[in-house]
Amino acid sequence: MRTTLSVIAAVMATSLLAGCGGGSSKDQINQLPGNGQSAPAIAEAYQGIWASSAYGDVLVVDDNSALYYRYTSDYCILQDSFDELSTDELTRSVALNNSEDALEWFAGSGTREFHAPTRQLEKVSQLPASCASAPLTVESDLSHQELFALYSQIMAEYYVDFERMNVNWPALTYAQESQITGQDITLYEAVYQTLLPLADSHNSWKAADGTIIRAYTKPVHTTNLIEEFAMANGLSFPLLESELNNAIVADIESYIDNALAQEINIILGYATSEIGQDASEQIAWFAIDNIGYLRIDAMHNYSTADEDSDDLAQTTSNLNNLNEALDEALTDLAATDGLIIDVRYNGGGNDYISLAIASRFTESEYLAYKKYARDGAGVTATQESYIAPSEYVNYTGKPVALLVSNDTASAAETFTLSMQQLPHVTLVGEATHGIFSDIMQWILPGEHELGLSNEVYLSPDDEWFEGVGVPVDVNVPFFSLSDRTQGVDSAIDTALEVLQ
Repeated sequence: MRTTLSVIAAVMATSLLAGCGGGSSKDQINQLPGNGQSAPAIAEAYQGIWASSAYGDVLVVDDNSALYYRYTSDYCILQDSFDELSTDELTRSVALNNSEDALEWFAGSGTREFHAPTRQLEKVSQLPASCASAPLTVESDLSHQELFALYSQIMAEYYVDFERMNVNWPALTYAQESQITGQDITLYEAVYQTLLPLADSHNSWKAADGTIIRAYTKPVHTTNLIEEFAMANGLSFPLLESELNNAIVADIESYIDNALAQEINIILGYATSEIGQDASEQIAWFAIDNIGYLRIDAMHNYSTADEDSDDLAQTTSNLNNLNEALDEALTDLAATDGLIIDVRYNGGGNDYISLAIASRFTESEYLAYKKYARDGAGVTATQESYIAPSEYVNYTGKPVALLVSNDTASAAETFTLSMQQLPHVTLVGEATHGIFSDIMQWILPGEHELGLSNEVYLSPDDEWFEGVGVPVDVNVPFFSLSDRTQGVDSAIDTALEVLQ
């Protein structure tokens, strides 16, 4: 099993599910700027203890510094500390509400003026009990058994929903804990075996040595390509450990790379105009006679800000560069009679990017989706995400076909859910992947990193598509072998029929 998983994980790096939860995409650890050159006292209104029980956050702010913790019932881990912190620096990450009893943590979710729904930390009188004395740090030395116990409790208290997959978490973790020894592989195997039945690829463990544990349990395009290779070469599928060696793995990776390159060439072959592309090479556009085509491959990584800059600098740069690219693309496509938007390869990123894109296609404000988070035995208040018409170049009053696939994931699904609410939009392809939640990110002792889903995203009609994905209006497989053999893209062909 480990060998089979490693093969899939290696090739998944080239798939667009890599956008889920990596770096700044949909994660819930946001860094304060901190360490300023000069540090006037932080305004008194911001000082105190701020906590969110649903997100396990504690932010302790004094006159010129801050401590950030994440906690469970029995554990508290110092995630980061910030010295010589000024009010100006602090407010690049958080905003005080009008009643001064809560902080909105917008860092990583956009800018102050434009951001996706995010979490709030309420002012409390004292630290959670687990943080009151000798909290852990990322440098703390825990045994593998202790790390697994910590991981088990984090998941038990914050994972969004065990009932959906009929998982008895206490029994599952109890069955694995006895298998853990001093060897790293036993810890990794225990984590993998407990993540597997949840069938949620937003859940992950990144070890300090770089090992990434994630249970890819739902077939995606890469999985289909591996199966094609296996059938063509007389191998079993799923691949058996006994059939694998370095040469076979290299051949599989080459097969996938060649297939994906062939698909892009087929898509570009539909162009009847000059092909445009943004600086990030994640957005491309052209005309197919009187129909426009716009491919968006990611909902993050548009920033050109210095990699060491804070969240606000990154999100501002992301939005500025995205809007510049969309302005150019939609201006070039303005004369077309309809538009194909292709997010079949889009593995996600940030919700604020999704919302910014969706705002280009509406003439009036509308409710795109709702969300809430698990909070102990209950849930948080529901947040509603509204989309207003963009102040930039828009494409409205014409039909749109949105191409989606099982690789369309995370923030790309937020985009799909948002676009689904517009009456002039038709979804073509396959149901999306079904992983919507922002990723709650923990830095564990030993500098291991844990990511997990803790939120529910709902349609305006309260439909929850977790695990099943957003359904399409017209079902078309994502680049079958037959399509590649014939040099056609059935989804584009279908979209052209829908729009003509």
